[in-house]
Amino acid sequence: MRLQHVIQQQFRRLSYRAPILRHVSITTTLLSLIWIYAIYWGERSVYHSSVEACAWEKWEEWPQEASPHHLVLIADPQLVDPHTYPGRPWPLSTMTERYTDLYMMRNFRLINANFDPDSIFFLGDLFDGGREWPPENARIVDKTGRKYMEEQGVLEPKAVKKRSMGAALSKPHANSMLKEDHNIGKNGEDLKAFIPGGYGKFAKYGSKQWYIDLDRFAKIFYDPAQVYPDSHRQMLAAYDVAADATSVANGATGESWQEYATSGGKSRKVVASLPGNHDVGFGAGVQLSVRERFESHFGASNRVDVVGNHTIISIDSPSLSAHSQYLKSGWESEAAQSEQLDHIWQPTWDYLDNIDQPVGKAVSDALHEYFPESRPKGWSHEVVDPEDAEKIAAHKAVNEAAKKRPHLPVILLTHVPLFRNPDTDCGPMRERGNSIKVQFGYQYQNVVTQTLSKDIVHKVSAAGDIIQVFSGDDHDYCDVTHRYNVPQPGTKSYFPNDDSLKARYQQIKEITVKSFSWAMGVRKPGFLLVSLWNPVDAQGKTIGTPLPTIQIHNCLLPDQLSIFINYGLLFLITFPLLLTQSILRIFRTSSESSRLDAPPSDTDSKSPLPRFQFTNGSLAPASPTHQRGTSSTSSHSTTNPDTANPSVQRNTTARARSVSPGSYTTNPQPSKSQPTGGLIDKAGFFPAVKWIDPADEESDEESIVGVDGVDGAGEEDDSQAKWKWRQRTRTPWGWKERVRRVGWEFGLDLVVVVVPAGGWYFWLIGRG
Repeated sequence: MRLQHVIQQQFRRLSYRAPILRHVSITTTLLSLIWIYAIYWGERSVYHSSVEACAWEKWEEWPQEASPHHLVLIADPQLVDPHTYPGRPWPLSTMTERYTDLYMMRNFRLINANFDPDSIFFLGDLFDGGREWPPENARIVDKTGRKYMEEQGVLEPKAVKKRSMGAALSKPHANSMLKEDHNIGKNGEDLKAFIPGGYGKFAKYGSKQWYIDLDRFAKIFYDPAQVYPDSHRQMLAAYDVAADATSVANGATGESWQEYATSGGKSRKVVASLPGNHDVGFGAGVQLSVRERFESHFGASNRVDVVGNHTIISIDSPSLSAHSQYLKSGWESEAAQSEQLDHIWQPTWDYLDNIDQPVGKAVSDALHEYFPESRPKGWSHEVVDPEDAEKIAAHKAVNEAAKKRPHLPVILLTHVPLFRNPDTDCGPMRERGNSIKVQFGYQYQNVVTQTLSKDIVHKVSAAGDIIQVFSGDDHDYCDVTHRYNVPQPGTKSYFPNDDSLKARYQQIKEITVKSFSWAMGVRKPGFLLVSLWNPVDAQGKTIGTPLPTIQIHNCLLPDQLSIFINYGLLFLITFPLLLTQSILRIFRTSSESSRLDAPPSDTDSKSPLPRFQFTNGSLAPASPTHQRGTSSTSSHSTTNPDTANPSVQRNTTARARSVSPGSYTTNPQPSKSQPTGGLIDKAGFFPAVKWIDPADEESDEESIVGVDGVDGAGEEDDSQAKWKWRQRTRTPWGWKERVRRVGWEFGLDLVVVVVPAGGWYFWLIGRG
């Protein structure tokens, strides 16, 4: 109890120094604690629980001795930029960019911290408006390309709104676009030309916007604190690799270059070179200058990687779709139309035609790292007699063995999903609808055409058996199974004459990965966890009983929109509670003020001690009119005023006044207000005292001491009452004053709740 009393006293002292502390009540304290917990749940706890629910050990089913390769697939980060919501004003646009980046930053950091993956692959659409921002020193598109892009609906016809288009562009761009004689062949320099997207409305941003988005992407997905969280790792030169002698002979400046490794733990492979239609465009809308800029920063669009004894083949499906895409008529483009765009699709087409070469080299190099002694030997540098058939046969055998490269299971990565019937069910894990619609529009197409999908599968099958296809673009999850007749690995023939190489029937599963961003039309974004385990020998064949070498798990991320809605609901609860508390406080204060303004009742004025008065020379109990708070301290008998004695009871709160002993006389003259009789009868007598406001400068302390409580007319003088109740001069509160005070009290209560909760919130988001 003593401690409680001390705490209360200290709090009262502090509240007098800082009046805001008077608003710290049980209600505001509970609301502050609830807000702090809700913010921690919405900014930390829900993220951790979502990621921890996908732990490897909760769904992997490998043998005990397995050491799988852990792969993470991320699709469509699609960083929000001015292209995403062009009509959204500041600061809403800035807040959208900030919170989408913060959302992906938190989840990507948790993925690396909790899962410790070996590889991370992106499935395209790194930016939302990457195709719209012009490269540096960009040239305008040529006449032939413009005509075809107009037919595809990518560009607006020049005859339509020509003047408005020219006004939307900068002056140099507008003048170049409107020239009629700009007609250089398709092999000329204008293949690197560029035209701003959106019919010119994004031309004002220039190339600076693309590099701003690149810095944002690097901060989220390439920063060492994101890739290697909670660890002190650094890049260091591991060893030197000699440059190719042929390159040096052809003018290469350096003779060696350094390979880099990561200290402090295993390195993590991050591949983001697969382009999406929002990065480079789609089909006829792909511009070479944009694609080259993308590849110069992220790497080759078509590539082969060997991870976990699996061959991952990435293809540039947006560019390849220029070979075959849907037209406004609903039909696929014809060969004559695709020939005009061979500069767009030809590189990817050639890469697929010769896919066995890069795949064979990558697989051989990977196996030779595990089995160095298995590296095949080619032709020996020696002179052989043409008649020595045995040596020639031996050399041919060695050469043929070198050509027969091993094949590993193939995983195909493409941004645009392969063709399927429009009503193909995507499975129960899809959030919107039940299938991917076959649709197309400005710079997008939901699926690759049926003809092109078949060509892709046939060409990639030459590198090995396709066991899985992963795609993005749709932003939602979709799991389908395709059925194709594919050739045997190692051959490019679809239906060769050799019976041993005839096409075979194969079922290929494809999973479309959910978008990693919460601003892409799905309430619960996600990513894919892939576990690869394929123990092989020196020839690349699986050791032991063949098992499925891949296991997949779809991992969902928090619903950021629901988090914001929960914050809003909590605010809707907080607002009326604080408002009700403020209203009750004001009315309670108003009621107490009214009681203070009113005179006390007889019941409240009763003293706990008895009072007496002299009547006819004898002591008797005082009448109710002589209780504390009456208008006079003296009373007179109505029958005999001369013999009446005033009350001798002194009020306990009355102000005592000291009197000099010399002022007393042995024989004082009796007065009208003094009792007669002996000295004992005069004991305790004090004259009536009137209270005067000390602020009144005209008041005289000496003049307030009276000798009787009756005026000259014999009436009872209320002005000389010892404890007269004087009403305060306070104006009653009107409704406007009460509303103002309620608003003030509510604002202070809101500050008491918002300051700790807001500080906690900004501290959390400041730390990511």
